[in-house]
Amino acid sequence: MNILKYEVKDEDTGKKVEQICKRELKISSGLFINLKLNGKLKLNNEICKSIDTVKAGDILTADISENEECDIVPTKLDFEILYEDEAILVVNKPKEMAVHPSLKNYDNTLANGIMYHWKNNGEMHQFHIVNRLDKDTSGICVIAKNRYSHARLCEQIKNKTFKRKYMAVVLGKTEDEGIIDAPIERVEDTVMKREVRPDGKPAVTVYKTIESTEKYSLIDIELKTGRTHQIRVHFSYTGHPLAGDWLYGTEDRELSKGQALHAYKLSFNHPITDKKMDFETKIPEYMLKILKNC
Repeated sequence: MNILKYEVKDEDTGKKVEQICKRELKISSGLFINLKLNGKLKLNNEICKSIDTVKAGDILTADISENEECDIVPTKLDFEILYEDEAILVVNKPKEMAVHPSLKNYDNTLANGIMYHWKNNGEMHQFHIVNRLDKDTSGICVIAKNRYSHARLCEQIKNKTFKRKYMAVVLGKTEDEGIIDAPIERVEDTVMKREVRPDGKPAVTVYKTIESTEKYSLIDIELKTGRTHQIRVHFSYTGHPLAGDWLYGTEDRELSKGQALHAYKLSFNHPITDKKMDFETKIPEYMLKILKNC
């Protein structure tokens, strides 16, 4: 799966290796240079140059595998693996687990846990996260095992073919369904916080209410755009902040464990095979507890 292969057609005769790699194998310019410098491009099993020309029947291959040691500390952590092959890893990230290490959290993140998992299986990869979730947002994350797979999946996000659905518990009784179309921008003089602003970037959130009381509503959400904190900002803007959200709601930061938000469904095409992939998880226990309490 880590070897891309293309048999040259009649209409390709006379074209250069670089043209075929970018057009047919969907290899980016940056990755093409890396593959070329490392002798990972071959024409009929012989290392080739970018300017070499091809003819009908030639076989062009690109080795996109990466066995590079990573400086992220391996740590044994608990998380659910939903799917894994040579190109991608799909996991169900727990709540209260950051994705990337930081100065204050060096070895207790999803990246650390995945490095331990790979090391235990005799694998070495860089950590290429595709859809990053906030520390207190639980749910499905996709990690690519090489730059090629990462680029192909990120291209799907850009083209809006990478579908993401969330469940959230928000304060108050929401409408049966709705569309929140409100631009989002970073709050001035802050690093993390966002707000709805006329001069912000376009942001669209579609939702349906699954169940509601006067105190809480359980909602199903689909993102049409992918702005930082989009769901949290949009529902706070409509007067229904997420339960537990101390940044955009009225919760006590010292008491709250963060927003009740779960990425429960992902749909995308596999970066190598182009096969449709669908993943879905159940509503997590911490969200059920909130609903039971009301």
